[in-house]
Amino acid sequence: MKLKGRFNALRKWIYKKIKEFYFDEYGGNLVEYALLIGFALFIFLTIVNIVTSMLDWTVEQSNSFWDLIRG
Repeated sequence: MKLKGRFNALRKWIYKKIKEFYFDEYGGNLVEYALLIGFALFIFLTIVNIVTSMLDWTVEQSNSFWDLIRG
């Protein structure tokens, strides 16, 4: 019985925290920050992808050059 009471208390506490989050004015800021972080990660990964492809291109060009020199 004690375990069931603890689960009910935990459930009520979680429900209370979720309710506070939705009606609190700081919840919107949290969502905005999450969107900004996600957008920044997207831009960062896009730049990393472009730089990686440029490095692959230069390695391919150097290999082609050495193959041409060797005959």
